[in-house]
Amino acid sequence: MPVLTLDQIESLCADALKRAGASDDQAAIVAEEIMDAEAEGIRNVGLGYLHLYLKHLRCGKLNSAAAPKIVKTSESTTVVDADFGFCHHAYVIAEKRLIETTRAQGVGLMSIHQSSSAGVLGWFVRRLAHEGLVSLMFANSSKAVAAHGGKVPFFGTNPFAMGAPRAGDEPLVIDMATASTARVNLVRAAAEGREIEPGHAIDPDGNPTTDPAAGLKGAQLPTGGPKGFGLGLMVDVLAGVLTGSNCSYEASMFSNTEGGPPNVGQTIIAMDPAFFGEGFVPHLETMFNALTEDNDVRIPGQRRGAERVKHKAEGVEVPETLLEQIETLAAGG
Repeated sequence: MPVLTLDQIESLCADALKRAGASDDQAAIVAEEIMDAEAEGIRNVGLGYLHLYLKHLRCGKLNSAAAPKIVKTSESTTVVDADFGFCHHAYVIAEKRLIETTRAQGVGLMSIHQSSSAGVLGWFVRRLAHEGLVSLMFANSSKAVAAHGGKVPFFGTNPFAMGAPRAGDEPLVIDMATASTARVNLVRAAAEGREIEPGHAIDPDGNPTTDPAAGLKGAQLPTGGPKGFGLGLMVDVLAGVLTGSNCSYEASMFSNTEGGPPNVGQTIIAMDPAFFGEGFVPHLETMFNALTEDNDVRIPGQRRGAERVKHKAEGVEVPETLLEQIETLAAGG
């Protein structure tokens, strides 16, 4: 199996995105995010997700010539129009202002509309943590998950994330979907002909199923039943309704080329701990020391940090079939 360096992965992605029609700016930013996902060992939203970006550029679900812009501001708020392009591009053009307003006001908020899939939310909050900020991010996605007690897809996997600075290089990053498992896990299980664990999906008739193909035709389930339902609803309100974007049930599907741009949204809330008091990082580290003392507990962000070190030194194994798929799609196949 070929082994690629992280730089090679970034170059591969940038080249493929540009060949599929993305502008240089979009390609560079998205390639960095995909490389980052591969560095952290998250293939499903790394190179494994690139095929959807390439298809969406070709069919117009992603605006290949998007020119995102800041359309409204206040002392602490920045509203960004993604122009139906990549969320990452829209975020980056306003990131500096978000950081500046947060440091000035104690709290800053960025909302993004006319947007698309946000990929790894940890990428965004990790960047802010490296600036010394605590942040929360909410991003809705196209429908895949039934409401608790429901029988049809209504919410997306609707992830949210939280980041905070730590004493070392790797910040605290909590990044989770509100579905019980990632949709790609059902897709992979179906392709491999194996069952999924109970509690992840229902079939088209609303019956619990361990058949991933039936789950893909039916609906995924929220994590933790009614609690996950509440979290998914929260994300749809904060990322969809609040930003003036589509809710999950209104958005075109991320997983295919049908329909126009999904027009989902993202909301990021950043906080400057120095505005509220002193000693945030030492206090946080004291808590983590107490949490891990005589306990087999892993602090969120540690595993991904270890994967970064490993993959930076050793490179990343990438199946030849995946590289061939990316090349075919980049070439217009």
